[in-house]
Amino acid sequence: MQLPSSILDEHGILHLETPYIPVLTRSGYEFLVAFFAIRAIGGACIPFGSGILPEEASHFLSITKATCILVGSNDCIKRAVKIAAFINSQGGTAFTLPISHDAEPIRASNVDIDEGVQLAPDGPGMVLFTSGTTGLPKGAILPRNCFTNVSLAKPGEACINYRPGHWIGGARTLIMPMLSGKELYTFGEKGSAKEVLNAFRTHRITQAAFTPTLLRNMRELLINSDGQVPNEKRGEYASWFKALDGLKCSAGMIDHSTLKFWTELTGLHMYIGYSATELGGLTIATRDPSLIGSPIPNIKVKLSEGNTGEILVKSPFMLIGYVGEDDLTRAAFDEEGYYKTGDLAELRDGQYYFTGRKNHDFAFFRFFRIPLQKVEQSLLDLPYISEACVLAIPDHEAKELCAAAIRLDATSGVPASEITLARIRSDLMQSLPMYMLPAILRILEDGEDIPRNISGKVVKAAVRRELFATTDWWPHSNPPPEVEYWGNMPPIFEAATRPWDWCGVQRAD
Repeated sequence: MQLPSSILDEHGILHLETPYIPVLTRSGYEFLVAFFAIRAIGGACIPFGSGILPEEASHFLSITKATCILVGSNDCIKRAVKIAAFINSQGGTAFTLPISHDAEPIRASNVDIDEGVQLAPDGPGMVLFTSGTTGLPKGAILPRNCFTNVSLAKPGEACINYRPGHWIGGARTLIMPMLSGKELYTFGEKGSAKEVLNAFRTHRITQAAFTPTLLRNMRELLINSDGQVPNEKRGEYASWFKALDGLKCSAGMIDHSTLKFWTELTGLHMYIGYSATELGGLTIATRDPSLIGSPIPNIKVKLSEGNTGEILVKSPFMLIGYVGEDDLTRAAFDEEGYYKTGDLAELRDGQYYFTGRKNHDFAFFRFFRIPLQKVEQSLLDLPYISEACVLAIPDHEAKELCAAAIRLDATSGVPASEITLARIRSDLMQSLPMYMLPAILRILEDGEDIPRNISGKVVKAAVRRELFATTDWWPHSNPPPEVEYWGNMPPIFEAATRPWDWCGVQRAD
């Protein structure tokens, strides 16, 4: 099977109006085969999460005008068939093509490069979907040159990928080793902390990009019941990481205890990176965990108010727009073409210090935007709640957690003993997608009030301090006893039963 000739021009390149081709696979190898096959015909890859639902895939194909889905092996085939059947039943057009993983290699002498066909480096190269501030997810279009900021590998260099390709971190750590010539160790779709540790134990890995969650989970596997690494094991564990030139961490702020553990065990510096899907990867980096750092080469950064304000970034690798969203695209950039990150910072001595978020109407939970007012109204719609205050509480790993302080309605007839965070989350699922459900709950006692100013406006800093016993980061390892805590790692990658519970980016397991 192959693509119909009608979607290609006379050079065998996809038409400019319809360059998008989705990919559904669990395999890192199949992802790479599909990605480079799409790029070879001038296309832009749209990685799907393996748990994507037919309704979600239908929407993504509709807004990108895509009709073909490249499909990997095993259960992805069955899911893709359901997706295509659903789209066709709704009057659309969709078909699937298998990703080959057992074809005979093509000899280099049989490969010709048409030097007469030139593709714009800032044209569409990949689309990654992210949650929007309102409505359905939006597709961030990254340019063709997004993954080209690499240098050729030295002999013996090897790296590891443990994340799925439909996240920017997974896509980069799959694609860039292929462009630089590094050896790549990768797992099926996502590697556990145990699997990653075993890879370091059995292979010489010279480069890795960690997340705070992975570092914390690996630490838990290395320590004993008293929280320490056994003395007789310390040298062995440290040797697993000796080929690294440093510990690189992004996708969240690392907590002090985890940072201290890894730097002391390995003797390596921790490099902390600032990135986002729309930025196409890392833009600012530092070895000091108390700040964001300074821009990496080829990246321009400024603040909206001079030495303070919103972080604005210009990069040759950042998004060129959102699929089918011209107004949203224009609003994403300032008049000089800098992307508006929504993060606030101060510039001191050439270093950027994070000071908060520009928009306090949302909680930024991992890759999701949670509209706090919508959650608050949904809580008030429950018959046993008479007052509610919803706010974001900073978390080292999840960026922010959605927290709710509520007062129970004594006249509702629902016993107070039955009102728990689990009950509230279950009831809210009738009106909210799963990623919007509160992760922290505080039930007000008699005589307690939500702090407000003289005009009656909620003072959220006081709410955090007085009701949730925190002024900065959430202490998830030791939460206050009067607060119920769901955790900062809900099953965001598990398959959902309803469309848009996880914005269409969930894994199947």
